[in-house]
Amino acid sequence: MDTNKELISPTRSFLGRTASFVKQGFLVGLFLVLFSGCANQEVEKAFKGDLRPGKANGIIGEYCQSCHIHKDFDPPLHVSKVRNLYRSPAFKKARECRSCHYIEKNWMHNEHERRTRMPEDANRGKFKKFEEKELSRKQKG
Repeated sequence: MDTNKELISPTRSFLGRTASFVKQGFLVGLFLVLFSGCANQEVEKAFKGDLRPGKANGIIGEYCQSCHIHKDFDPPLHVSKVRNLYRSPAFKKARECRSCHYIEKNWMHNEHERRTRMPEDANRGKFKKFEEKELSRKQKG
């Protein structure tokens, strides 16, 4: 009987250590998912307009600058240049990045796709519903 206990003991010990590593890995993975979710929530709030305009522009600017194409991007300069390309007051008087830029969430991969309300499309009336919503929002606030 003592011989059987010696044979089982190393196996149980190995399984116990493996289970411990799995638990630790799970906790680390859970932490990373929660942490990355917070970063995405701030970006989503900024694009929805749930944050003050200055804070939202800062978050959106950092988000855009995280892309290698927009690394040297200057958000305030960009806003002042681009406003003149639009005819609608919602865009012409815009002070927030989110007026022209938005994100679409890819739920399958938990990623965002960056989009732009281009001047040509806006001037053709493609974003009328958004423009009305923004103008009424500005009148209230």
